[in-house]
Amino acid sequence: MARTGWATMCIMVFAGVFAAAVRAEDPNTPAGATTQPSATDTAPARPSDANTAGPTAQEHKLPSITITGKKPPVEQGDRPIFIALPPRDLVKRPLTESAGLDTATTVVGREEIRWLDAYSVIDALKYTPGAWTERRGRKVKQFFSVRGQRYPYPTYVIDGAWQREFHETNYFFNAATIERIEMVRSSSALLLGPGGMTGLVHIIPRTYTKQETRLDVEYGSDNTWLGNVSHGNVVGKKLSYGVGIGYRHTDGPSHENAEENITNFFGRLVYRPTKPLTLSLKAYSYTGDRELQLAEPPATGTLQTRRDSYDPICMYMVVGKARYEASDRASTEITTSYAHRRLYGHRVGSADWIERDYEYGSRVIQSLKIGDNNTLRFGGMFNHWVSPTGKRFYVGRRGELGTYSGVIVDEHDFGKLDVNVGYRLTRTRIDKFGGLNVEGVAGPLSTVLIENEWEDPLQTLTAGASYALSDVWSLHGNLALGQIAAKPGMVDAQLGRPGAERRTKFDLGIKGQWKSFGEASLTGFYVHQKDAALLSGQKVTVNGDDYGLYENADRDSYGIELDVRTRRFDSGFQFFFNAVAMQTRRQGADGDWMRDKEVPECILGGGVSWLWKGLEISLLTKHVASYENDRFLPGGSDPASLGAFTDLDAKVTYHFGEDRQHYVFFGLENICNKKYSTVAGYPDEGRRFKTGLGFKF
Repeated sequence: MARTGWATMCIMVFAGVFAAAVRAEDPNTPAGATTQPSATDTAPARPSDANTAGPTAQEHKLPSITITGKKPPVEQGDRPIFIALPPRDLVKRPLTESAGLDTATTVVGREEIRWLDAYSVIDALKYTPGAWTERRGRKVKQFFSVRGQRYPYPTYVIDGAWQREFHETNYFFNAATIERIEMVRSSSALLLGPGGMTGLVHIIPRTYTKQETRLDVEYGSDNTWLGNVSHGNVVGKKLSYGVGIGYRHTDGPSHENAEENITNFFGRLVYRPTKPLTLSLKAYSYTGDRELQLAEPPATGTLQTRRDSYDPICMYMVVGKARYEASDRASTEITTSYAHRRLYGHRVGSADWIERDYEYGSRVIQSLKIGDNNTLRFGGMFNHWVSPTGKRFYVGRRGELGTYSGVIVDEHDFGKLDVNVGYRLTRTRIDKFGGLNVEGVAGPLSTVLIENEWEDPLQTLTAGASYALSDVWSLHGNLALGQIAAKPGMVDAQLGRPGAERRTKFDLGIKGQWKSFGEASLTGFYVHQKDAALLSGQKVTVNGDDYGLYENADRDSYGIELDVRTRRFDSGFQFFFNAVAMQTRRQGADGDWMRDKEVPECILGGGVSWLWKGLEISLLTKHVASYENDRFLPGGSDPASLGAFTDLDAKVTYHFGEDRQHYVFFGLENICNKKYSTVAGYPDEGRRFKTGLGFKF
């Protein structure tokens, strides 16, 4: 409680200083979306060249739409870094979540991705409010979560296509191909996918608005090389295209079996054959090889000595979308996707193996303005996932799941007040999953081997609202009631599968926007989990590896989030600051409540950029309070103490060229050389450097 009290006090003090700095409200910049330009998902709100060429005209011709209007406050000034949410147009963007979640949604745009020098999606999300990355050397190299939402972790959506298996891809999914990321920190999302009760990351691919060619090269510690070449253009008035290829190599920490080589390809087409119809296609391909890093003490001995690798790694994904806007009162959007992952596994002293899985799916969403102020949206989604070979410790045991989901949302605009209610029904059929062998148990676990079984229907009900208190301030609230099924493969102490969780989630936030300053929000959240699948502290051994057992127990968490992002001031400064203070507790086997020590109580993030002519100096910092867990530790070990670190990075960049479109930089990560671990056995490498340059033509 002392740490949380200290963190809360820091937030209140910072909020007071901030309020004093911006006490003069600007009546010309309302808090709603009226200050923002019009846009669609296939034509992002901020064109790719909006920041790199200095002040630009307020109109840009795209193959699908014309963008006009004022920029939001955070996008003001010379070469601003941040962007705001796109306009709230439910016909043009039918997957837009509740306005009550605006203060619980973070947008990371392409300029911010470049400023952070983010290689992957995980890198780009590092400084979002409450962001918490568990880094390890296993197959899933990094797990990302916010507000302590784990088991299951937040899921991913690629341009409207929900992905069941993306946690093995996000840590090398090239951020250079992204226009923006919309991170719904709350576990109350409804429209984007059936994983909304655990938080969602929506990745919007880049669309080119004019001819551009880029070359970026970088070198850093551990002999890390990174290169990207991309090109895009607009052909006539109907077609936009973009292509890119990238490569990344690293030796990894010395003598720790951590070398990686990944080549990626990106392609994107947007075609508008007629005025109402827009077609888009995007493709991603990743090939290479990767060694699984050796663990250090106190991790279990097998992870310290076992040399595993995947060579080759072959992954590709295709997402297609058709959007028909019959009028300004109705639109239909159909999305289809296919993803295939194939990894060839090797282990010194053991037989090779193959891990292969693929998934395909489709979604249709219909948006109808049934009144001047009322919009109805409804649709359905299907996803089918198959692993003929099995994955992870299920290698050799086929898995096949089919998920069906339907959703309906009605939203009414009363002027200053916007209200919406929604309902989602999801059901999954398990054709086959599991059947692993556990040491000390005779034969495969029949209770884990599931065949031809329908999961219980999962229902989610939401209600949200936003209210414009003034031209500057707005109030946002959202309530969600729903269920979450235990993931196939979870095993409880009776060697069965945990039951479904019932979750209640509430968000309440206030947001302010000032043309002379930027934006700030303060959000309170509460989550109650009834019968959640939680790690029990007990383990079973599978092929020499210890795996945690789960139990159904109650859990709840509550906290506050402060998020401040400024414009680029005339002095050249632009900064952000965010803080999350939270309390998480769980019910023990004896029924008593206790603090969940696996979740940090405080997470802080901040950064500042100072731009003077072509010179830019940047500082970034991240603080994660202490927590503990026993993952990767030998059975019977006490949990390891983790976290309690403050990371500081710095970068100096020089922009040159007629429009300052080229750059060269030098940066240092973990300047203070702090030794910390986010998962036992996989410590941070300490101080690292990187340098690079880029050209834009």
